[in-house]
Amino acid sequence: MKPADKLIEDSKHFCILPWIHFHGWPNGQVMPCCVADSQMPVSKIEDDVSIIDMMNSDKYKEMRIKMMNDEYVPECRRCYELEAVGTWTMRKSQNAVRGEDCIDILEDTNMDGSIDEFQMKYMDTRFSNLCNMKCRSCGPSCSNLWGEEKIEEYGKEEMLRIFDLTDVHVSNNSNGIFMEKLKGHLSDVEECYFAGGEILVTPEHYECLDYWVENGLQDQVHLNYTTNMSKLTYKDKQGTRDLFDYWKQFPNIEIWASLDSIGPEAELIRKGTRWNKIVDNLKRIKEEAPHIRLGFTPTISIWNIWNYHKLFDFLMDEGIMDPTIPPRLNILTNPEWANIKILPEFAIAKLREIYYAYELKYDLYNGESDLNGGMSNTFKVLNAALNVCDPNPDKFLEFILENDKMDNSRTEQVIETLPELKEIYEWARTESSQ
Repeated sequence: MKPADKLIEDSKHFCILPWIHFHGWPNGQVMPCCVADSQMPVSKIEDDVSIIDMMNSDKYKEMRIKMMNDEYVPECRRCYELEAVGTWTMRKSQNAVRGEDCIDILEDTNMDGSIDEFQMKYMDTRFSNLCNMKCRSCGPSCSNLWGEEKIEEYGKEEMLRIFDLTDVHVSNNSNGIFMEKLKGHLSDVEECYFAGGEILVTPEHYECLDYWVENGLQDQVHLNYTTNMSKLTYKDKQGTRDLFDYWKQFPNIEIWASLDSIGPEAELIRKGTRWNKIVDNLKRIKEEAPHIRLGFTPTISIWNIWNYHKLFDFLMDEGIMDPTIPPRLNILTNPEWANIKILPEFAIAKLREIYYAYELKYDLYNGESDLNGGMSNTFKVLNAALNVCDPNPDKFLEFILENDKMDNSRTEQVIETLPELKEIYEWARTESSQ
């Protein structure tokens, strides 16, 4: 076994997170982190089990032993795969940011891989699937509104079976017990990543903020959000709360806005979007809370690949996007029928032409390579995805079928809002009929 400091500095498989992080999902599954394989949970949220005992499950103990021996951990394969191609990973980042300060915690690990004390320095708990949108790339597991729509298609019992849910609205804190346990660890938190569902309409989010404010911990906690940016107020028994009343008290905040396109396209892709309201909210952050580090995290799919560059231009032209904070792209891989790689070669060729021009444009932007190398890189990532071309007309017919279902339920017409798809509809139907 390597010494603790060597594991942190120079290892292929060790990660500090299983010692200092809690990552729970609405269905009660616990994973080592948000990047870990969601099909391989290592623990479970249960009413009669403490968080320290959840952290000392047999799978967690086995994982810690493997990591201390710098052995391959299958749950963490995603980080290993990304590092093999030279990409930033959660593992490397957390080891660099928190590893050195946690050497004592690591050295106190018991021989069986258990820990006697849990200091939750990094927190990422998805409390529920409560959401105010029905994004076309999402589903019932992360949006209760999606679940309600799918009931119309399948009936409630069948919908719950298909999506492996216990109810339309799933929460790991439905009776308040989990939140009470979590509060016992909130004083240790140095960084909290908030995501949903939609976290800004989730009551537990405000309970956490209240705890940190009441205990004077605003300077200690770095808040990190992914949000659809639709709503900056919250109404409960205490009345209407304005998020800026909280955010102005926390000096270290990052917000990653989940935006995929602009105008009518945005409203189609993320059902529930009011585009003008989103823009107002973004501008309000820039004006009233300039200390917030505001970034963007679009999901790249067949729906928005045609207009993503328009979103990019709009955010830059309006002064909303900080040129030093490149968008954090999420290239959609599931469902496969919405993955850009299945598009026909003639469509891919058009898209490559668009995005190679943008890669060049932002590489030369203002002549400041250090400033805009990152901006150019976001298009390099997109072009790399476009180079993985695997045209599949049968899969695209699934895209048509699933969109027809959504169109009928939502009284929308994807083909009218995104006319670029018409030629591809014809291609898929022609190719599949041969």
